[in-house]
Amino acid sequence: MKYQIAAAAALAFGISAPALAQDAAAPAAAAPAASAEVAAGTQIYGSDGAAIGTVARVEGDVALVTVGERTIPIPATAIAAGEAGPTVNITRTALVTQFDQQMAQMDAQLEAALVEGAAVQTADGQPLGTIQSREADAIIVAGTAGEMTLSKPMLALGPQGTLVVRATMEQIQQAMAQAPAEG
Repeated sequence: MKYQIAAAAALAFGISAPALAQDAAAPAAAAPAASAEVAAGTQIYGSDGAAIGTVARVEGDVALVTVGERTIPIPATAIAAGEAGPTVNITRTALVTQFDQQMAQMDAQLEAALVEGAAVQTADGQPLGTIQSREADAIIVAGTAGEMTLSKPMLALGPQGTLVVRATMEQIQQAMAQAPAEG
């Protein structure tokens, strides 16, 4: 999940994925020089001076900003001191458009990866199994832990393009132990 947040933030601010791997967050190309401190509740402004949204929380060097119904990750290094307050070098409309386009692209990449025989690993990097079948958003995965049904929102693409379930092996084993036996 943290990789997806950082990747979405980086792409929304024009940072390439290789740059993301080397430097978790780089400033936007023409951002003002002075950085701004941000915390939950901080209002963020766009390059046009208009309010973009409010910081919901900060995770590492990424501020998660509520913009309408979206929570958009913004690298802290892309937030600078501005006349109205903490400012990013993009307008609200452009930010939302870029974010929506990036999310659609990430969803398309995930869709393309959800095929029979694709390997799935856990959030802690352990092999979980392979996809056996799919019916809408229900993905059947079989592996050493047994057969399980995962919903599409539980899956993401990892940094190397691998399918990753958003849970550790321990969490999956605990959930399977608590699940009622089918029969």
